[in-house]
Amino acid sequence: MRTHPVFLCLEGRLCVAVGGDQLIEDKVDACRRAGADVAVVAAELTPALRSLADTRAIRWHARGYRPGDLRGAFVAYCSSRDPGTIATLREEAARERVLLNVIDVPDACSFLAPAVVARGDLQVAIGTGGASPSLAAHLRREIERIVGPEYAPLVAILGAVRRARGGDPERAAVLQSLLDSPLLDLLRRGDRPAVDRLLARIAGESCTLDRLGVEALG
Repeated sequence: MRTHPVFLCLEGRLCVAVGGDQLIEDKVDACRRAGADVAVVAAELTPALRSLADTRAIRWHARGYRPGDLRGAFVAYCSSRDPGTIATLREEAARERVLLNVIDVPDACSFLAPAVVARGDLQVAIGTGGASPSLAAHLRREIERIVGPEYAPLVAILGAVRRARGGDPERAAVLQSLLDSPLLDLLRRGDRPAVDRLLARIAGESCTLDRLGVEALG
């Protein structure tokens, strides 16, 4: 299956999850982390999803899927294996122009969910066009060993410096100098004073971790 890789902007958008099992948990979590307004349609929920519903972190419709549940949604996930439910969902998603992913049923999907390595705002997505989810999962584990947790503060620092330097014509050169510096190794070691000294030397005295708003290292 040929696909086009994108990152969706879900902030404030409605995402609907049809199903309350463990298969849907990761999808709900990913949508919430992207800032989506998540509604779950399911007669029963896993304990983790029930906890989210109890704290109103998600909206729970405690019943099976009904036509009309996708109205106003931007993205929908479904973990059902019932052919009738899937067929009705596909029809509604097409009619309402909702992006639909039926987990592990690529022929019913209008988009495929990749395997993702997330390090703060840095995300590395791996897809195989639905040919081999196991290969995508294997590659994710390999990348997780290479792209460690130190990349989360790295991307936070680079983004904060980029904003702090504003329209400075030297901004691109400063960011490249940071990438070429030992910054990543210092973050890996959790050496906050050394990171501050390096930032001051390359990006300017005002670019300390505190002033940039970067709290955690590694």
